[in-house]
Amino acid sequence: MILFSIILLLLLVLCVLQSIAFITLYERHIFGVRQNRLGPNKTSIFGVLQAIIDGVKLLKKEQVLPAGSSYFLFLGVPGLSFIIILVDWFTLPYNFFFLTFEFSLMFFLCLVGFSVYRTLVRGVVRKSKYAILGSIRARSQSVSFEIAFSLYIFCVVFHTNKFCFLRNWNLGLLFIFIPFLLIILAELNRAPFDFSEGERELVRGYNVEFASVAFVLLFLREYGFLIFFSVLFSCFFFDFSIFGAFLIYSLLILIRRSFPRYRYDFLINFFWFKLLPISVILLFYFWGILIL
Repeated sequence: MILFSIILLLLLVLCVLQSIAFITLYERHIFGVRQNRLGPNKTSIFGVLQAIIDGVKLLKKEQVLPAGSSYFLFLGVPGLSFIIILVDWFTLPYNFFFLTFEFSLMFFLCLVGFSVYRTLVRGVVRKSKYAILGSIRARSQSVSFEIAFSLYIFCVVFHTNKFCFLRNWNLGLLFIFIPFLLIILAELNRAPFDFSEGERELVRGYNVEFASVAFVLLFLREYGFLIFFSVLFSCFFFDFSIFGAFLIYSLLILIRRSFPRYRYDFLINFFWFKLLPISVILLFYFWGILIL
């Protein structure tokens, strides 16, 4: 059983890495089309080896440990971020009984909430005031939409009367599609809500001083979550279809290239004073339907 679990974990890691390599190449070609230019075309046919070459280039970078920082924590936090990606995939409703459990949705909310501490520790172990301020800024942004995100998830719970993800065409949830999409964009730090990543124009925010293996793990974490939430959208609205996940991912790319960055204070006000009240109203609506 232990050997089977190890083989399953290695296959999952391999699938995630292959998926990330594909979507980064796909994203670059979409950017090229949107900007009326060629995408990656130097590394083999259509640049299919570009992701591998970029990974090798990042791994060759030198990693300098900040003075007074712990090497274990410095590399442990990015490694933990990548492990959480792998654990998230076990919450989806597969056809295999050993990969499905009854309270997967609640477990997923616990993993989402845990990201607050991960980002704070990531800023502290940098031993830099810029990294600490960047992590606090990122967490204040995250808290503002994670509350509304949890309430929208509970709307799904009341609609399905289950505490686990289900494969279904939830036509009754289509009116929460746009609010849920906006929250996912903020959760993923994607444009127009990429304030945590947008600090790279200054000092790279809480990711300052990361390089080599640590930066690769953070990169894999970012795009791994992008794939996961695209599949999660497909699970909620498109019966867990691969085509639905591909459409959602393409939509996230087009949004990134079509809208400018939002203002930070506008984002906080938007989630606290607009999306949060709407989520509370919807929560009572679905709760009332469940009781009746």
